[in-house]
Formats: sequence, C-alpha cells, structure tokens
Amino acid sequence: MLTHVHGSLLNVSDLARSLGVSVPTVAHDLDVLEGMFLIRRLPPYHTNIQKRLTKSPKVYLRDTGLLHALAGLDRPEALQSWHHRGHSFEGLVIEEVIALARERVVRPEFFFWRTQAGAEIDLLIAEGRRLVPIEIKLGTVDQYTIRSLRQAMADLGCQKGWIVTGAGERLRAGPDLEIVPWSLVATGEIDFGLTSTRR
Repeated sequence: MLTHVHGSLLNVSDLARSLGVSVPTVAHDLDVLEGMFLIRRLPPYHTNIQKRLTKSPKVYLRDTGLLHALAGLDRPEALQSWHHRGHSFEGLVIEEVIALARERVVRPEFFFWRTQAGAEIDLLIAEGRRLVPIEIKLGTVDQYTIRSLRQAMADLGCQKGWIVTGAGERLRAGPDLEIVPWSLVATGEIDFGLTSTRR
C-alpha cells in the first residue's frame, strides 16, 4: 500500500479504510516503520504565512530499491513506464540530500512547502534561520516549475533556490536559481550552499 502513497500527502484514515484496520493500528505501524528507518514522514514547513495548504506530512519509503521491489518492478526497463517514477526519483533525491546536509550542518531540519496558489518546494532545509529550497523534477524543467519555485522563495524569503533534474546540464535561471542534474548531486559536486560546520 505504501508504494501507492510514496511521495504523497499522508492520510492515515484513507490508509486504514483501504487496509480494513483501525486508524490507531495504522498510526502505530507507521511509527514502527519510521523507527526502523524504512519510511520518512516529511512535515510541512510551519510559518505565520496564511497561504500554507496542509498540515499533513508527505510519506516516502526511504529505500528506492525496496520501493521498486514492493511495486513489482523486477527489471530496470519496468521503471521507465511506471507511473510513480517521478515520485521514486523525488524520494531518492530527498534521501541523498538529507544525508549530505547531515554531514555538513549541525542539526538541520527538513520540510516540504505547498500553497493553495500552487507554489511548491519538495525539500526545504532549515539551517538555523536560513532556508534552502530544493525542487525535484525528473523530466523537463518548464517555466511553470521555475515560476512556482520563485513564488515559494518569495513567500519564504529565500535568497537562492535549486532545481534537481533527472538529466541535462547545470544551468542558471537567473542569479537566484540554479538547475542541476542529479548526476552532480550523486557525486557530491553540488552542496546546495550548505555551510560546512563539521570536520
């Protein structure tokens, strides 16, 4: 069931209804899975801005290989036509960037951001008072994605934003926004401007 909600807002009541069990049972099971580091519940960023859309976290299976196995993807080619492929990529990038941030920053916090107007940030890293917004896009980065991220950055007062994409080359979409391919993130060439405070 978690393969269907991976990368989506968590609705415990819907999960309980689908599984035919009680809400407390699902809530407990999710706590256990999170404690075993099998899932991540990414909370929404809380601010006094009234445009925030939701209080529900997003849920991810932390191991992309496990996600694909549970979804029955037994060959690499099967991933190409899987309709949750974008969410799979999103979860992969989130896990890798969180690991990077934890290496470089003392006690970083991690969130997502979404507004009623459609402005969205897939991963928001809180480094003290500084916010680092990262949007994740498996396919082509279009003008809507750029406008949406810029609106979210304006709402939150972010000075620079990042878009991680599945392919392509490193590009600047202005002084405040950089588009980077996943390959550079995976090799550690991109650090998202995180302050290194560890030795």
